[in-house]
Amino acid sequence: MALSSFSRPSKLMSVLSTLLLAMLMSLAKAQSPRETTIVFYLQDLASGPNATVVPITGIQGKPQSFTSFGTIFAIDDPITETPDKRSTQVGRAQGILVASSLSGSNVHVSMSLAFTNRYDGSSLELQGTSRQFERVKEVSVVSGTASFRYARGYATLETVFYDNKTSYSVVRCAIRLLLNST
Repeated sequence: MALSSFSRPSKLMSVLSTLLLAMLMSLAKAQSPRETTIVFYLQDLASGPNATVVPITGIQGKPQSFTSFGTIFAIDDPITETPDKRSTQVGRAQGILVASSLSGSNVHVSMSLAFTNRYDGSSLELQGTSRQFERVKEVSVVSGTASFRYARGYATLETVFYDNKTSYSVVRCAIRLLLNST
């Protein structure tokens, strides 16, 4: 008799446990992140009256350059769909760059990508060390807003064009993201 009364609650617990497990698995599957890649181009001009990246401060008596430790730059680059500067603008890359290594080899990047295209009102936040002398640099995507809420991933930055005479460059930015499904 004691065995019979023990088996009923244990069967009920088994059924409830199975239902709970099925619900949790369904919830986990519904919220698994999806992976996506976005590619665009930063139009960067470092000289002249329409410069989009400018030094704002540095160590007194030292030159203000990307390889001079302590120099801080403000950036406000147009983001375009293609490398052509006349292509459709899809946002702005705004933030700060800091020459952060004594050797001049690294720049710390803290930049917001504010979108105006189909992601209007959305942004991505990039942060990390840009190793200046590497062909392809990599920084972290640490967060986002609106369409990119809870985003995480990484961005690769590669200069695809540089005009030394005008200090104009085009930087290919490929962003690999994990986004929460909604």
